[in-house]
Amino acid sequence: MPVTEFEIPDIEEIYRDLAEIASMINDRDIKIDVIVGISRGGLIPARLLSDFLLVPEIKIVSAGFYLGPKRRLEKPVIISPIKEELNGKIVLLVDDVADTGETLMEIEKHLYEKGAGKVYTAVIYTKPWNKARVDFYVKRTEAWIIFPWERVETISQLSKMQDWEKVKGILEKEVNLRIIFDKFLIK
Repeated sequence: MPVTEFEIPDIEEIYRDLAEIASMINDRDIKIDVIVGISRGGLIPARLLSDFLLVPEIKIVSAGFYLGPKRRLEKPVIISPIKEELNGKIVLLVDDVADTGETLMEIEKHLYEKGAGKVYTAVIYTKPWNKARVDFYVKRTEAWIIFPWERVETISQLSKMQDWEKVKGILEKEVNLRIIFDKFLIK
């Protein structure tokens, strides 16, 4: 499927979106004990939600799904699990996007196995085909999202696609991406 539609949020937009998610959580009077960020996309959102919600305890879980271009495992595998027991704590599991939702579901299962009392999930974006239960999100899109923390990596991957010239034409119009084309992208 050719890529022709992108969402390219800047960090200020992300900041506002995460403030909105924190407000949703506070409006429901949910008291989070620990935030778990999914590495790598959920690291910055987890840190910002930690600040907004005044929850100092953050843990990181990493899961792998892809073996290489267009090759993935049947389900995500947890590479870096939570080591200690959660002892009934209320957990907020955070990622940047719920695409298929499979990573969220696998890590949520892991958190319950580690003794979480309740797991809430929060992402900035969700895709219409997402299978996971997402408690808090602010945007729904079918577009390919290019987050501020992954621009060089994403554009580098896109540059290897068959329809790269068309994609490049779309992306070159974005002022905030020009530095990547000028400084980082191998020509």
